[in-house]
Amino acid sequence: MNRLIAAIAVLFCAPGAALADDVAEASIRGNEFRAGGQVEFDERVNRSAFLSGGDVTVSGEVGRNLYVAGGTLRIEPQARVTGDATLAGGSIAVDGSVGGDLRAFGERIVVNGRVDGDVQLAGDTLRLGPGARISGQLSYRSGDDLVVEPGAQVSGGIKRVTSDRAWRRAAEGATIVGGITLSIGLLLLGAILVLAMPRFSREAAASIRQEPWQVLGLGVAVLVGVPMALVLLVITIIGIPLAVLFGFAYGALLMLGYLVGALFIGDLALGRIDAAKLDSAWWRALFMVLALVAIAFVKAVPVVGPLACVILFLAGLGAFTQRAWAGLRNDPETA
Repeated sequence: MNRLIAAIAVLFCAPGAALADDVAEASIRGNEFRAGGQVEFDERVNRSAFLSGGDVTVSGEVGRNLYVAGGTLRIEPQARVTGDATLAGGSIAVDGSVGGDLRAFGERIVVNGRVDGDVQLAGDTLRLGPGARISGQLSYRSGDDLVVEPGAQVSGGIKRVTSDRAWRRAAEGATIVGGITLSIGLLLLGAILVLAMPRFSREAAASIRQEPWQVLGLGVAVLVGVPMALVLLVITIIGIPLAVLFGFAYGALLMLGYLVGALFIGDLALGRIDAAKLDSAWWRALFMVLALVAIAFVKAVPVVGPLACVILFLAGLGAFTQRAWAGLRNDPETA
């Protein structure tokens, strides 16, 4: 039980810190995928790299395209990207070289490297450093003027954009990065849920089948009640720090509810194919991934699909909450 309490406490009270020292890595057909609290990419990859994390540093070489999303992003001076670079984050610093186009979306963006193609920037504070060398056109969107330091060079000229149409292509890149980040985060959190807490995750998923109306009602109560409680905390002023903390915890809870719903579908399918494999956390993790893919397809079905996914999500949210509360109160041996 102690391990379960610790795991739940970490996931709910500090979801960012829970993964700060862990980096999930995968290589698919020569493309590199990495996600974690602190991600450092300092090697060479012949194809594309997809990176996401709270603090991401790139100092290696990417043979094709680079996609990065996170809190603080740094493209070091020694970094080399042969193709395009698409970046989305809070603070972005580009000191390396990009052989294709650069698209960056963030609160604060500084470009002080070489870009052989065009540059598209969107953010609150935008700046070109003295080492910026841009061969194509720079277009930007911001509430403030672009700051161009002495020495910066833009061969194709600088253009301030106000039309949404001109940014559709750039927005597609940001959507791709965001989708990849969310998918990696879900898979990583799902792996922790299934592999580190096999009994807990199995019983939470099973409760959807055993008590569907109860967990569905609890899911609705949590979805509506927690935001109301957060608002009350904010109103008290002194409760603002707690509201911020529980706000992050609430985000983690919503993701966990979604995953428990997928686990329910995966366990149901696996049980009908081979019930003996339900004892294997690895088989359950695999079928959870397959269920997530299936849910994505179902969601695309007009009217019925989104409604079914919402019901499944609410049931998963209620099931996780109910099982966590029961485990903390009544089951000292749960692992």
